[in-house]
Amino acid sequence: MAGSGTEAGGVAAPKRAARRRQRSEANTSPKGASKRKKARNTTEEDEADEEEVFGVPRAMAEEQRDALGMLTQTLAQLTERMGVSEARERERVEIEREQLELEHERLELEWRRAAMEERRMTDMDHISMAMHRQFVEGSLLGMMRREIAAAEQEEEKGADGDDEDGMVDAEGEDD
Repeated sequence: MAGSGTEAGGVAAPKRAARRRQRSEANTSPKGASKRKKARNTTEEDEADEEEVFGVPRAMAEEQRDALGMLTQTLAQLTERMGVSEARERERVEIEREQLELEHERLELEWRRAAMEERRMTDMDHISMAMHRQFVEGSLLGMMRREIAAAEQEEEKGADGDDEDGMVDAEGEDD
């Protein structure tokens, strides 16, 4: 039987036999036995004494475990609160950004209104100046026309008076 690992006479194959021998020697070595004995003694002492876990009394280990549990729970709550706080902060920043945009738009409209008002005032000044100019020019022109008309009238009166006197003078005779 080749699959069983034994030779025809029922003797184990030489390699496998050597390995088994090494394993059995390791298990029966004084170090291995003392380790097993130590392990047994520790468990017996744990049951007899205060029950230690990794060299720490069980009560202290349980307190540390409870504290670790509370810290874990607090950390989870803190993480959740920070997430909520961060979401609120994002909302607050978004609202402030929107308010700033509205304020910017309001100021832009105010600036445009002021520019339109200034343009209207400038236009009104131009219209006023044009009207004043027309009035002044009209007044001056009217005065000049009146003066010209008055001067023409005086010339006509003077010419008429000279004509009466001029007739006498034209004849060369004195009246």
